[in-house]
Amino acid sequence: MARQFIPFDTLWKMRIPLPYSGLVVDGDRAWTTGLLPLDTDGDVRFPANPVEQARVLIANARTLLAEAGLGSGDVSRAVLYLAVHEPAVMARLVTMFTEAFGRDTLVETVPVPRFHYGGALIEADIFCAPSEPVIEEDLAGGGHARVKREGGLVLLNVTTPIQTLGRAVGEMLHLHDLSPDQLLSGWGIAPEPYLTAVPGQIAPKLPGFFSGALMPCYNIFDMAHLYLAFGVGEVEITESREEHVRLHLADAGDLAVLDGRYLGGEPVDLNTQTKVVMSGLSVALAARGMSFANVVKSTTFFAGGETVEEMHSNMTVRKLAYERPGPASTSVPIARMADPGAKVRIELVLRPLD
Repeated sequence: MARQFIPFDTLWKMRIPLPYSGLVVDGDRAWTTGLLPLDTDGDVRFPANPVEQARVLIANARTLLAEAGLGSGDVSRAVLYLAVHEPAVMARLVTMFTEAFGRDTLVETVPVPRFHYGGALIEADIFCAPSEPVIEEDLAGGGHARVKREGGLVLLNVTTPIQTLGRAVGEMLHLHDLSPDQLLSGWGIAPEPYLTAVPGQIAPKLPGFFSGALMPCYNIFDMAHLYLAFGVGEVEITESREEHVRLHLADAGDLAVLDGRYLGGEPVDLNTQTKVVMSGLSVALAARGMSFANVVKSTTFFAGGETVEEMHSNMTVRKLAYERPGPASTSVPIARMADPGAKVRIELVLRPLD
């Protein structure tokens, strides 16, 4: 089946033109762009009301899926980026998405400090793929893990105290017969005071996990939370560096993940860092005989830029790499990266072209 690109501009609009799709369908997988509670003028709907905003996102997701011939039962995972941090509200939002897309959907929450569109409190990514029900696991050292098999992937979420994080990761790898060499994508959040302690816990069990993929979670949790994705077969790993950019490509054959992270150092503004990272990504793609046309999903984590205009300026830097209709794209504002001075990390999901 040819790759499908479903536009979003009949449902909502950003305030600048962007070469991105509302939903990209490729084979038996699909990815939405980051769903925001905006109207067709680019204004926030139901400002400061996360429950009503969640209803908007669920309705828009269902419309996009229907246009591609998909339904709620095809959804395997939902990632909620939340600028509302009250536990009861977060729990209600998780329940809403679980009820909307089925009990077998893995619903993940990621706290963010704010969204640049004033009054917006939630952004959502929806993923579709053949998948199995979520497995819930209690961990011996405290905390819990959730595991979901999704086609040729194993998704592993680990929430545990910092001091038992390494043990928990090792326990889950052994239990589900996974190797560190199969890691496709890995990032995490931890309370600000303990952020620097996380890499030492993870490194012995997951050498490929880079400390630059860690972000603070604003002290709303007292545990670390890892979001990990593994291939079930052989994964080819390529590491490289290009002018202050660490590039990590994990290729599982029919799906690959390319991660580009600015390495920090001397003070450099967000847009300049983004240009450098995009240039590094381009080099890494070319080395594999690919281009930005292979991208089905782009996720950008960025720190800095306090205004809508600054956010749009950064999006303009990134959009230059793509031609319409373009991939699904999500921008996630964060407080800071773990690496001092670093302001941007971009993760690309790649699929072969027909």
